[in-house]
Amino acid sequence: MKRLAGLVLGFAMAVFAADVNDDLLNAARKGDLAAVKALCEKGAAIEAKTQYGQTPLYLASMNGHDDVVRFLLDKGAVTDVKDTFYKASILDFVVQRKHYEVAKMLIAKGTGSPDDELAAVADSENPDLVQAVLAKGKVSQPALDKTYEMALDQKQRVIADLLKKAGAHEPAPPVVVDPKVLESYAGTYKTDQLPFDIKVFVKDGKLYLQATGQPEFAPKPKSPTSFEYAQFQLQVDFDSATSFTVKQGGRESKFKKAVAQ
Repeated sequence: MKRLAGLVLGFAMAVFAADVNDDLLNAARKGDLAAVKALCEKGAAIEAKTQYGQTPLYLASMNGHDDVVRFLLDKGAVTDVKDTFYKASILDFVVQRKHYEVAKMLIAKGTGSPDDELAAVADSENPDLVQAVLAKGKVSQPALDKTYEMALDQKQRVIADLLKKAGAHEPAPPVVVDPKVLESYAGTYKTDQLPFDIKVFVKDGKLYLQATGQPEFAPKPKSPTSFEYAQFQLQVDFDSATSFTVKQGGRESKFKKAVAQ
């Protein structure tokens, strides 16, 4: 009987813990600081997660709730968290939604890689965020160089100057690819891995890609078979004139030419 009572008590405690954790996630999402504090005092787990791996700090940050973010950071909440659906970090979402004050707090107390933080803020066109990452130090030379090259390409002069002062090297001269090679890649490509096609074409001597329903973009050639678009942290490697592999965010997708241009 004592054992049964113990099991029942243990089950009840597990249910209670799940409830307060869910309440904490909801309060953080709404920006209810008083509720967040009260739930933490009741024992809610500060690193509780949604089904997509989002923590209270993640939810408060992506919704721009400065005061809740500050409280959770002071409590020691981990900043190096990625959502399992989009594979996006907290800082990725915060910068995308332009919650720049939240971004500064996350950078200041960030527990993640400085290289990843620099990549997350590089496209924000916000020099203060770039400076905040650089001020922490420990950004690798390859990350500095890559971000500097991207800033130059996008004509973000102030950010480029910050990166140059931090030690970024000048980019290598652009790779020139034979126009006939570029033309050989033209066509519409498909994959079973993703629900869209990619059109490849040449315009003004440059190779362009355009996914279904998306704007076109011109990746920069790194070699006659490899092209990179730093803004999207995307790389396209042609295996031949009829197939290529897209690499982005740790994922790889193989596309095959379905229609030649």
